[in-house]
Amino acid sequence: MRGARYNAGMSNSDDFRLNALARYRKRSSQLALEIHSHCEVPAGCGGVVLRWRRPGASIGLSLSSYLNGVPDGGLFLDGNPLVEQRVLVTPGAHILSFEVNRPGDRGFVLMEARLDPEIASAVHPKLASAPDGRWKATTRPPPEGWRLPDFADAGFAPLVQRPVPEPKTNERWRWQMLKDDATGLGLASSATKAWVRWSFHVDDEGFK
Repeated sequence: MRGARYNAGMSNSDDFRLNALARYRKRSSQLALEIHSHCEVPAGCGGVVLRWRRPGASIGLSLSSYLNGVPDGGLFLDGNPLVEQRVLVTPGAHILSFEVNRPGDRGFVLMEARLDPEIASAVHPKLASAPDGRWKATTRPPPEGWRLPDFADAGFAPLVQRPVPEPKTNERWRWQMLKDDATGLGLASSATKAWVRWSFHVDDEGFK
């Protein structure tokens, strides 16, 4: 019995787990592991690239969206025009904003954001549009600064679930790709114009 107790205690140490693959796993409490897809491998497709990154460094995001009634170039991130699908952001709170012409009472947005590259330790690596209170809009011209994260949006009302009509243009593939994971959103009542804010927080653990 004394020997059994001794062996059981020793087995809790990594030094005695001779047959466990986990003892060779690289870990760090001060670094986060990025996972780059095979398409980003410099030598061509095949496999993945892993890279350690320091927590607190800028985080890559990739945004996919289908928007109805939003003018071209109408997306803004933290007050700056969003000109590319992939962007780098600092950890913390952020606001995606846009205006919608003639939203009516139908859904006008399907959107998904994901970490790009993926972070292995992330609990929530992606976030899709949903009636969760993160999406808000006003139908009256908002004051200056409404696109910024620290704007007090108490006068904005939450968007509600609304089906986004199937487009008859070459954007149908994007609508089809997003509608399975993202929820269509629109106004609670019909309007001729809306100003929309999507608030989210992101860090090395993903979206919050």
